[in-house]
Amino acid sequence: MAEGFLSTLWYRVAPLRPRLRAHVRITRHRYRGQAWYVLHDPSSGRIHRFTPAAWMIVGGFDGERTVDEVWQKLAASHDAAAPGQDEVIRLLSQLHQNDLIQYRGSPDVADLLDRQERNARQIVKQNLTNPMSFRLPLWDPDAFLTRTMPFVRWLTGWFGLALWFCVVLAGLVTAGIHWEPLTNDVADSLLAAENLLIAALTYPCLKALHELTHGWLTKARGGAVREMGVMFLVFFPVPYVDASAAAAFPSKWHRAAVAAGGIFAETFVAAIAVMVWAAAEPGLVRAVAFNLVMIGGLSTLIVNGNPLLKFDGYYVFSDVIEVPNLAQRANKWWGHVVQRRLFNARQLRADPSTVGERVWFALYAPAAFVYRMVVMVGIALVVAQSYFLLGVLLALWSVFTSLVKPVAKALHHVATSSSLRKVRKRAGWITFGGIGVLLAAMAFVPLPLRTDTEGVIWLPEAATLRAGAGGFVAELPVAEGAGVVSGQTVAVLTDPGLGARIAALQAAVTEAETRLQQASVTERAKLEAARVELAEAQAKLAREQDRLARQHLTAGLAGRFRPVMAEGDLAGRWIAEGDVLGHILPPRADVARVLVSQADIALVRDHLTGVEVKLAGHLESPFQAQMIRAVPQATSDLPAPALGHAGGGPFLTDPTDPEGKRLLQQGFVFDLALPEGLADAPFGARVLVRFDHGTEPAGAQIWRRVRQLFLSRFNA
Repeated sequence: MAEGFLSTLWYRVAPLRPRLRAHVRITRHRYRGQAWYVLHDPSSGRIHRFTPAAWMIVGGFDGERTVDEVWQKLAASHDAAAPGQDEVIRLLSQLHQNDLIQYRGSPDVADLLDRQERNARQIVKQNLTNPMSFRLPLWDPDAFLTRTMPFVRWLTGWFGLALWFCVVLAGLVTAGIHWEPLTNDVADSLLAAENLLIAALTYPCLKALHELTHGWLTKARGGAVREMGVMFLVFFPVPYVDASAAAAFPSKWHRAAVAAGGIFAETFVAAIAVMVWAAAEPGLVRAVAFNLVMIGGLSTLIVNGNPLLKFDGYYVFSDVIEVPNLAQRANKWWGHVVQRRLFNARQLRADPSTVGERVWFALYAPAAFVYRMVVMVGIALVVAQSYFLLGVLLALWSVFTSLVKPVAKALHHVATSSSLRKVRKRAGWITFGGIGVLLAAMAFVPLPLRTDTEGVIWLPEAATLRAGAGGFVAELPVAEGAGVVSGQTVAVLTDPGLGARIAALQAAVTEAETRLQQASVTERAKLEAARVELAEAQAKLAREQDRLARQHLTAGLAGRFRPVMAEGDLAGRWIAEGDVLGHILPPRADVARVLVSQADIALVRDHLTGVEVKLAGHLESPFQAQMIRAVPQATSDLPAPALGHAGGGPFLTDPTDPEGKRLLQQGFVFDLALPEGLADAPFGARVLVRFDHGTEPAGAQIWRRVRQLFLSRFNA
């Protein structure tokens, strides 16, 4: 027998006669082609997975043989494949800590009561340490689920899946048809005071159906459901059911079906609700349907059905890819990599895993962390817009649970863990020294400070030919593409009724002049009235004559004439006053008009050291530009459609604006003088602009953005 199999602590466990507790259930699973043994503890709801090598030891614990006898027999029969004594000791410790074994002579009843008390204390401790989410068990639903199973069993198989697919498909089509009114101001609609009561009633009901579906699917596949209660999620009561028995099902598809039951139920209800919403008139029924759509659809997509959060979607995903305990094992794997690679703790042994599992570990842990932070902080920001205090509490709690607490736990592990005692000095220097270097770099190392935005090659206002008066296009003396000079006539409009109106007004003026002359000689009392009448007639005539003059469209600058449509289509067409007939394109592009968001305006105004411009599609060629004009007042109008989100730009517009020109957040307009290298750029083309503000440490840049976030979202 090899010396590596022996342990100096073996004498302490060798004479023990352990056996598995009677209530522990054992099932054999296969993950990625390998056999595993799963122990289910119904009293605690926990699932424990063991390798075949570990099971060779655990399976030998019958309460009669000693640990040493079990191990000696295994070592003799399997030789090098047998686990070492240290491994057996660790296995016994794991089994004991999880209350899976008892020793000969220990009283079952007393021990069971002690375990129940410990479980109760553990629940209380968990609730106190996580006041935003704690559970209150209420009743055993097993009898209720058994009585109601005949009514729902037909929905727990293939027929129910086909029905769900058809209904959800119809709901998706309906949602797509009514997408704009359905999603318009969705956050404000959900958080409105008049909607909160409806949401408070519909949410628990939908979640109760969600949890009962888990229970029915568990019962349909032979499992037991012994606990149901209320979970206070952010102090809001939500039903829950303990369907952990499903984790012991040998079939991964049965386990995934139970985990996905709540998703099926909520999306099924949401699909029906969206069709009711589309058909109903405004009122209570439509409001309830809207809430069911948002709760069952939106929350499933973002939270419950997403595998990056530890809800139903996560358990479905981990079962389908056959990587149980994915989140916990991924975090543990990353910790093991850091300790072995950085701290050089070569004595640490990784948990057994395949190459495919390690790929999932490497991808899942960072992706889940980023998504969790984005979702939790995003929800907090949305809530804070309507309920400031609650939003701030959510944000602080999210940062504490997802960032502060894990970091503190990791630092405590580095400082006190016995597994790092041989490399503690190295681990401390790397960890705490790295944190110090990072903080120093953020505080003192200058980094480039820039503002990126977009603009368009701007066509001067004088280049736009607008009809000064309505009329039919009578003449186009300039051909398309021909050069013109400033003041040259480009188009002539005619209005047949205008000439008649001018002739009538001229006659009216002549008549008023005659009356004024007569009054000045014979009826001096009517002299003032005659003067007023003449002035009115002359003003009307002047307006019509000005309208006639404006029917001659002249070029405001030199350039090439480009009509809005072909000359043959323009001839004889009625052009209303203010309509664009064409443009005079200057010989070169001189100006780019740029829109800057409110968050960046202070930097652009006060700390500008340079401007760089790139033409969209030609990012390899940057040019230096000069600022020539800044509009001091903020604007709510989009300078050009290309800058809006619909046109591929970065700025969001108000979806309720039919023209799509009103910005959701005001911006500031700047004009840049373009260099010679962009003289041939097409007018209206989008340009990418970078304002250079010198350098600033990363910590100062982050702090500025955090302050702006609080000012914009929390007004604090």
